[in-house]
Amino acid sequence: MNIITSFALGLALAVGLGGAAARAQVGMQQTMAPTTSGYAYANIKKADRSVGVLHIEVEFITDMQGYSGELIYGPIPATDLDSTIYLQAGDAHLPLIRVDGVANIHDTMQLAFNYNPNRNPRVGRWQGDFIAPEGAAPVYLILPNVAPIGPITIRDR
Repeated sequence: MNIITSFALGLALAVGLGGAAARAQVGMQQTMAPTTSGYAYANIKKADRSVGVLHIEVEFITDMQGYSGELIYGPIPATDLDSTIYLQAGDAHLPLIRVDGVANIHDTMQLAFNYNPNRNPRVGRWQGDFIAPEGAAPVYLILPNVAPIGPITIRDR
């Protein structure tokens, strides 16, 4: 069963049953965004806001047998980083936080080969710290070669 079919079944369960467990599953599924290949998906695992910083963790999964992996991004010049990886909250464009001019993210993001996604669908993880959004506008994570990820449910710490 592919991920899109799983989402549709989860949505049908949530509407039909109205149970909290079904709603939680659908809520998680809504953050899934396909990569350029369409064979892997990004899912927000964590979005915690504390003292003006939003820490986001993303898990990439696949449902394709023999998935060969793919490059999400290679080295990004510092001058292009703010226009390549950022949060979009309404009209606000929120960049990665830098320490001594350097963002604490992977230099490159390559998804791994996965022979049997039924056993373990994970093919990669990514995390970053952003200036935390204010207000109630929906928040989306923008990464290269991935559809906008969100809306993100933010948990305040």
